[in-house]
Amino acid sequence: MVICPQCNMEHQEGEEFCRKCGKFLLTVDEPLGDDQNDKIKLTCPKCQLLYAKGNYCRKCGSLLMRGTPPQEMETPLSDKHLIQKRSKEWLRISREEKELKNCMVKLEAQREKISNEVFQPLFTRYKNKLESLWPLHQEVEGELKSIRKKIMDEIEFLQKELKPFQKRWEEIQSLHRTGAMTQADFTQDKREIKKEIQSRERHIKKHRHLLSLLPNQMGGKMASSGFKENLFKPLPIAASIVLVILMGVGGYFHLQGYSYQTRSPHPEETFAPLSPPSSTHVQTSAEAKEVEKIKSLFEDIKKANLQKNIDLFMSCFSHDFKGKDGKRSDALKMWENFNYLDLSYELKKKNILEDTSYIQLEWLVKTSKKGSSKTQEDKTLLEVTLKREDGLWKIKEIKRIS
Repeated sequence: MVICPQCNMEHQEGEEFCRKCGKFLLTVDEPLGDDQNDKIKLTCPKCQLLYAKGNYCRKCGSLLMRGTPPQEMETPLSDKHLIQKRSKEWLRISREEKELKNCMVKLEAQREKISNEVFQPLFTRYKNKLESLWPLHQEVEGELKSIRKKIMDEIEFLQKELKPFQKRWEEIQSLHRTGAMTQADFTQDKREIKKEIQSRERHIKKHRHLLSLLPNQMGGKMASSGFKENLFKPLPIAASIVLVILMGVGGYFHLQGYSYQTRSPHPEETFAPLSPPSSTHVQTSAEAKEVEKIKSLFEDIKKANLQKNIDLFMSCFSHDFKGKDGKRSDALKMWENFNYLDLSYELKKKNILEDTSYIQLEWLVKTSKKGSSKTQEDKTLLEVTLKREDGLWKIKEIKRIS
């Protein structure tokens, strides 16, 4: 079947151009019937028609996609209330298990000081309670891990679906820039492709939000309710944490040429060492390695701006970054008129996949206009998409959040 993607008009075999608008014709296949659904390989993301082969939809001319369209991906796991409920239940069980274990350890330590009539019933009760919690803990944890895997799989699927549309958009932009495409065709194709891209980006954002509802230990953001655990930490431990933070800040400002002095230093004072984190809180070595690579990228951005090194600056961006020439021009213009006095950043959120990562980070920027002693500080929250190229992370897209 030969059709025009612009007019949706059918033409005879052998014709190359539309009789009505003159646009290049596409050869497509007939959509499948209901009895052939088991052989589905391709779908039209716009019309939801099903095809066994081909590249474009017969009805609207949209690029066909492999797998299930996003509209059909809504499953019970997307119920955020269910995920929240299971996450809270997992945290509650974990807290209860931790409390029981602590009681058993402390009870064991007091065994020589109390009678067996007091010790044995308490110890047995706590042990039985702990054993009864274990199967439920495993069940809820298994369910949450399954939910996490399904969400991650759907995110990966949507990201794969995005690539053909992004590639098609780049091709259309290139044709439009060179004058090989009319403004009317460009406007229509732009509207259609942007719609498909935005639809998948919304689904990706939604699924990332679902991931955030999982417990901290599973890569989410849900922590134990309230602040009891932090408020009731021993004072020496809390003080040592503050000291570490202040030492880090002080060292940083010292390196930048600033002076830093505590109000009442106590060089001889010592603090109880921090207990090592539980295994559930420790990042895997692979993830930690990728985080270091990502930090190295932003360190290069920082260094390039402070040293005004345009080659180092541009090397941080992916080949797929849109508007690289404009980014280069903007950086040079900024350096001509302003000086970066200080730059620091903090990774707020991260979602690291195989070849793509999504990072939310906050930059604290201190600048001064050339010829002026007045300084200005600005805090910027960015959402950055990274792409792996030759084993290194590069910036593919930047969105300012605030």
